[in-house]
Amino acid sequence: MDTQQQPRASVYAIILKLSPEFTAQIARPGVRGAVAKAAGAGHAPTVRELVSLGQTEEFARLFSERLSYLVGLRQAGVLRAAGPFEGLKEGMYLCNATNEREARRVLEEDPLYKAGFIENEFTVHRWLVTI
Repeated sequence: MDTQQQPRASVYAIILKLSPEFTAQIARPGVRGAVAKAAGAGHAPTVRELVSLGQTEEFARLFSERLSYLVGLRQAGVLRAAGPFEGLKEGMYLCNATNEREARRVLEEDPLYKAGFIENEFTVHRWLVTI
């Protein structure tokens, strides 16, 4: 029997700022609905579907890759929720992580963050879930 305990995960909220280009691409009619439908089915929308909703092909490729990344995190039990706030200028991830560094990595490994569509300045807060 292993006597070492694994570090217990905490919940972290990551508040992020979306670039104006990101906001313009996700504000297109039908995009958020397509994302919610696909994510509910456990996958990202296709690049073709996103382009048909008015996204540029370059952004659609990155956005689909990013959504696959987030769906994978959710399926692994790391990501609890993710999405933009009303106005589409900021967003939030709620994730399970053993420490702040691990929580920060969730955002820093996001393909759209790496491509500059999510601002470098973001905040991470440990959320003390009571109920």
